[in-house]
Amino acid sequence: MSGFGGGVPRNPLRLVFSSTPWLATGYLLSYVVVGTALFVVAFSVLATTYALSLLTFGIPLLAGAALVVRGCAEVERKRAELFGDNVAAGYRTVEESGLFAQIKVRWTDPATLRDCGYLVLMYVPLVLLDFVAALVWLSCLFGVTVPLWYWASPRTWHDGEFDHGIKLGYFPSGADAPQGIGIFIGDLPTALLVAAAFAVLSLGAAYVVVFAARLHAGVTRSLLGPRIDPLERARRVLTEPGPLEPWPAPKSFSNEKGR
Repeated sequence: MSGFGGGVPRNPLRLVFSSTPWLATGYLLSYVVVGTALFVVAFSVLATTYALSLLTFGIPLLAGAALVVRGCAEVERKRAELFGDNVAAGYRTVEESGLFAQIKVRWTDPATLRDCGYLVLMYVPLVLLDFVAALVWLSCLFGVTVPLWYWASPRTWHDGEFDHGIKLGYFPSGADAPQGIGIFIGDLPTALLVAAAFAVLSLGAAYVVVFAARLHAGVTRSLLGPRIDPLERARRVLTEPGPLEPWPAPKSFSNEKGR
């Protein structure tokens, strides 16, 4: 997998000046938009279908609801492919004909239930993770540019005094008041000092946004991908011939026994 899914550079400068944090940021912010739309569609379809399925005429809608849920999950799989992560679907095949056979197979398929869990139950934690991680990274980058525009920000204080600058904190009576808490960026040296602090913070924020994207991608693979049996490798070792298989008897020993 390319992009943020590969090895993360240990050198923070290499990471900051690579494309990995930007790919991760695009992946996270796109979920804020696309994931929200998929959540609304999936939740609306599931809630409506469940309510109507209590009535006899609403039961056939269950088949269509399963297709809608699978379609929403497929959008998330395709979105993961844009950043180099291939997530394959693992749905059961409907072998019998008939509407009720389709409903039974699709809604007893663990893959469909995992789709619902990803689209609905995991939406809030994932959107919070993505938004906060992207906000931390972009805020640090925005802080680095403070010397370029701090002078263009007008500020009117409570006492009527007017000047230009940015306040980071709480200043109820002006920037020079003793009860103020924070930093007021009103000159170039202060702006350069703040920009340097944000530049250092951005080194750690790059790792935050990349690992948040990797965590989200891992959730996508585990819920929307095919189920992998953790004991499959152990079963294969036990069933296949291995070094513990008994050796054939020597020919000389077999001949003597036959005599």
